[in-house]
Amino acid sequence: MVCLELRALTKAWPAAFVSATLRAPAGRILSVAGPSGCGKSTLLRMAAGLERPDSGSVFVGEHDVTSLEPRLRGIGMVFQDHALFPHLDVAGNVAYGLKGRGLSRAALRERVGRLLASVDLAGFERRRPHELSGGERQRVALARTLATEPSVVLFDEPLSSLDASLRRRLRADIVEEQRRLGFTALYVTHDLEEAMSVGDELAIMSSGSVLQVGEPSLLWAAPADARVARILGSGPC
Repeated sequence: MVCLELRALTKAWPAAFVSATLRAPAGRILSVAGPSGCGKSTLLRMAAGLERPDSGSVFVGEHDVTSLEPRLRGIGMVFQDHALFPHLDVAGNVAYGLKGRGLSRAALRERVGRLLASVDLAGFERRRPHELSGGERQRVALARTLATEPSVVLFDEPLSSLDASLRRRLRADIVEEQRRLGFTALYVTHDLEEAMSVGDELAIMSSGSVLQVGEPSLLWAAPADARVARILGSGPC
């Protein structure tokens, strides 16, 4: 297990600015919550290598990966819109990142089957994305990300398009998988209840800056300032 460190990362535009330092402890989930437009997803994209920071560094364990391509960072990402390939079936989507790794067909089939079973989708191999529910597509996206066995997984508002009851079930599934596999996770969401229930630690962001980081219960009991208190509001329902 390794930690993920975002060291003084910055990104500037004419009308916005993101500047943050964060550390996701090894084998734990760090949730990042804050209002829409506060810079959460930009921070995630810089960690993944999809957005080039103006300054600062991204470390996975002891390795500076700032200049590496996304595929070389040992970081997986689960997107808000699932980003499944519509022309591939479920098995093809999950196996996509494993191509070129020298696995035999039997070994590839076994790993895909095991991953799908782990997200309660055994037997779904031949289905197409359009034949799945929103929750099923999200679980396929999670299985595809975990297929390459990344040491760090980034979640970008992964449940925002789902109904409330399904969100509650799937966030429990995500926590269960993280505990079972032991990967380090950075989980971005605007839903405070979700952030507090998923994260071992919680970071509150506003206007491009990290305001406070700590265990969710401690932030709720002792917000650092009025800005954090306003974002926390009355806490999770």
